[in-house]
Amino acid sequence: MASTNNTKGNGHPAPAEELPLPPPETETSLANQAIMLGETILTIQAGGTPVYGILQRSRAMTSQSDYFRLQFRGYAKAEGQHWVMLDGDDSRFHAVYNLAWVRVDRPSKTVTFGPKGGIQCSPGMTGSGLDTYLFANVINWAKGVCPEYAISPGMVSIGQPPTEDERVQKHAFYAGQAFQFEWQDPAQRTGLYFKDKVSKLLGVWNKDSVKEFGGEDMLKTLSGLDESRAELQAQMERLENAHESMSRALQKEKSTSQILTGVLILVALIAIWAVI
Repeated sequence: MASTNNTKGNGHPAPAEELPLPPPETETSLANQAIMLGETILTIQAGGTPVYGILQRSRAMTSQSDYFRLQFRGYAKAEGQHWVMLDGDDSRFHAVYNLAWVRVDRPSKTVTFGPKGGIQCSPGMTGSGLDTYLFANVINWAKGVCPEYAISPGMVSIGQPPTEDERVQKHAFYAGQAFQFEWQDPAQRTGLYFKDKVSKLLGVWNKDSVKEFGGEDMLKTLSGLDESRAELQAQMERLENAHESMSRALQKEKSTSQILTGVLILVALIAIWAVI
């Protein structure tokens, strides 16, 4: 009976063949499994106008992958003393706009940032710095989870032929997080961003443009509003008391004036009668 001899010619066992790595799980599948971790209020300076909205964090973990996603939904913007409610893509969690994610693939020890076409802001959030904030925060999350993992290069494209400013901004967006960036075509409509390790990325944003409004800040604001309301109530009560006191004083003065007027009329009548 034939037998299998798993040895080399020198008598040592032959090394086992390495199994191929499984393909990475898709972000769509992981997104469907993601569980919300929490929400934070953001204040964003969009064109000099404060915009308020909700930042939602979600995560999916499998035996192969770790997936983290941030999504922003606008709520309202403050115009002077009035709040204007947002609508359309600005006001809802969207599958394309105002989100960023990162997928960790454990078998290959690699990290992929997304969306794959680059982070896109809804019309009302364009130029607000929200895209940089979202990208910086998924970078910081990855740095905390798998700093030594490699980064899968990402490809971004610009639909229309870009202007010089658009090319500079696109390059600066990735370079600002310590990525290397190279255009892949002569027209510079497609670019590749890459870096060898997650730990070498920065994860920074303009904290004057985008601020997190956490639970403690919310409680402080509510407490301050309650104190202001109590002070306004006390002022109203003082004003009402002063008004009542003034009304009583005026009524008393009016009564005194009426009495004096009556006395003067009576004295005048008596004087007339005396003359007659």
